[in-house]
Amino acid sequence: MSPAMPFFPLTCHKSICHPERSPARKGRGEVEGSACLLACLRLAAPALLLAALLVSLPASAEAPRVVTLDSPAPLVEIKVMVKAGAAADPAGHEGLANLTGRLLIEGGFGDPKNPVTKDKLAEITRPWGGGAYPTVRVSKEVTVFSMTVPKEVLARYVEQVLRPLFTRPLFASAELDRVRAETLQTLRSNLRFEQIELVGLVALDNYIHHGTGYAHPDLGTEKGLEAVTAEAVRCFYATHYKPGNTVVGLSTSDPAVVQPVEAALAGIGQLEAEAFSARPAERPAPAKGREVIIVALPNAISTGIHAGFPLPLTRKDKDYWPLYIANIWFGTHRDGFSHLYQVIREERGYNYGDYSYIEHFEARPFALFPPTNTPRRYQYFSLWIRPVQHDYAHHILKAMTWELEHFIRTGLSEEECALAKNKARVLYLSFAETTNRLLGYRLDDDFYGLNPGYLGDYLARVEAVSCADVNAAIKKYLQAENLKYVIVTDDDVAPKLAEEIAAGGVAWGKSPADYQIDVKEEGGRKLYEVPESRLETLRRDAVWAHYPLDIPKQRIRIVPAEKMFETADLPR
Repeated sequence: MSPAMPFFPLTCHKSICHPERSPARKGRGEVEGSACLLACLRLAAPALLLAALLVSLPASAEAPRVVTLDSPAPLVEIKVMVKAGAAADPAGHEGLANLTGRLLIEGGFGDPKNPVTKDKLAEITRPWGGGAYPTVRVSKEVTVFSMTVPKEVLARYVEQVLRPLFTRPLFASAELDRVRAETLQTLRSNLRFEQIELVGLVALDNYIHHGTGYAHPDLGTEKGLEAVTAEAVRCFYATHYKPGNTVVGLSTSDPAVVQPVEAALAGIGQLEAEAFSARPAERPAPAKGREVIIVALPNAISTGIHAGFPLPLTRKDKDYWPLYIANIWFGTHRDGFSHLYQVIREERGYNYGDYSYIEHFEARPFALFPPTNTPRRYQYFSLWIRPVQHDYAHHILKAMTWELEHFIRTGLSEEECALAKNKARVLYLSFAETTNRLLGYRLDDDFYGLNPGYLGDYLARVEAVSCADVNAAIKKYLQAENLKYVIVTDDDVAPKLAEEIAAGGVAWGKSPADYQIDVKEEGGRKLYEVPESRLETLRRDAVWAHYPLDIPKQRIRIVPAEKMFETADLPR
C-alpha cells in the first residue's frame, strides 16, 4: 500500500439475498463484493474517492447503459431513466411509481442514523446551483431523474448525492405519509376541480386506454394512493430500479465523468424486499363507434371538448413522418399555423386554440413544445378544443368531427404539404434549442431504438416525405367513425348537453350578428348584407350545424367530477 494512503481496518458484511423468492435479486451476487468495497471506500480519504469509483467495479458487474452528448458547457447535465412508470403500477396500487420516484429524493437516503433528508439535500446542493437538487418526472413507461452539476464538483456530487440517493434509499414512512397527502390533495382538489383543461386531457388518455396499465393518472388514483405502504415502495424499487433497467444520459462523453457516474449507479436496486411480478404493457382496444363521457364540474364557466382513438404507430415507424407532416397542417400544438386553429379560433373567435396530436403530449396545457422523456409504446390520435361558451359546445363538437372527417376525405394539396413541411423545419429549431432537450431526446431514442435518432434524422426525414406519402398516411391511420369523446362542462349544463347530443338535432353556433353582419327589414323579412369575405364562413357554419353525430343516449355518460380518478376503472 502506498505510504500516502491511510489504512483503516474494516470488516464488510454481505446481506442475505433470496434469489428464489425475489426475481429482483437476480445477478446480485455479481455486484455484492463491489458494493461492499464501495461502502468501505466511503471511509477512505476523500481525495481517493474519484479514482476509487473508476476502478472499483469488476468487469462482470452489470452497469446501466449510458448515452452521451458532447457539450462543451462547464455544467454537466445528468438524467437517469428507469424503464418503469405509472403503467407498471400493480392493480390497486395506482400511484406507486409516482410515490417511489418522489420518495427516492424526499424519503431520505444514506445512513439511517444520520439520513440525508430533503432539507439536508437542499443544503448540500445549494452551493452548486438550483439544478443540482434532483427532480423527477414519472410518466407512463419511464421515471426520469434530472440534475445539473458543475463539472469541478462532480466527484463530491457522486459521493454525497448521486450514489447514496439511488443505492441507499430509506423510504421513510413519515415522508411517505406527507408525499401521499400532498398527492391526494393535488388529485382531489387541483386536478378534479381547478384545472378544467387538464382534467379533460387526463380523462381522455385514461378513457382511450381503459383496461390497461395506462388507464390512470400518472399521479395515481385516490384508492391506489391510499393503499400504498412503505413496503410496497421498497418492493417497487427492488423490482424495477436495476442497472439493466436503467439508462443514464450525460451531456459529456468525457470518461472522467462517464465512468464514475456509471459505477455509482451499478449498485442500484440492491434492497432486501420482495419483488412484484412485472405488469405487462397492454395495447388499448380499438374504439367502436362514438361514445361520450361528460365530466360534470361545479361552477365551470365554459366547456372543454376532447376526442381520440388508439393509433398503431410510434415515432420508430416509417409512416410516422408523413402523418407528422399531416398533423402539423391540421392541428399543430399552440400555433396559429394550423387549420383547426384558423377555422375555429382565428376566423370565428370561439376560444383560445384548437389542436390535434399523433402522440401523447405531456405537460399540456402549460408546455409550448413536447417535453422529452415521456415515451410510450402505445400512442393515440387526439383532438383538443380549448374551452368554449356553453351555448356553443354542441355546435363545436359537430365542427371538430366534421373537420376531421373532411380532412381525411380531401387530404392535402401539394401547396399545403409544402407549407406543412416548412413549418416542421421551423419547429425543429425549438426542439433542439437546449442541452437539456437534446439529452432528453437521446434517452427517448434509446427507448424507441432510434439510430441516428429523432433529431439527428429529423430534417432528412421531413425532406423525404412526399405529398402522396402524407395523403396515404392520412387515409391509412385516421378515421372519424370510432371516437371517444370527453366533454368537461358545468354540472347544470351537462344533462341538457347530453340530451341535445342524443337528440341529434341542428346545433347552430354564432349568429350573423356575432360576425358584425348588418341586417335590414324588407317586405317583412330579415335580409342579411353578407360581405363576400363572410359567405364561406356562413356556409361552413351551416354544414357544421347539420352534421349528424349519431351518438345514442346509451353511449353518453355523465360523471360527477368528484368521482373521477377514484380508481383505474371508468366511473359509473
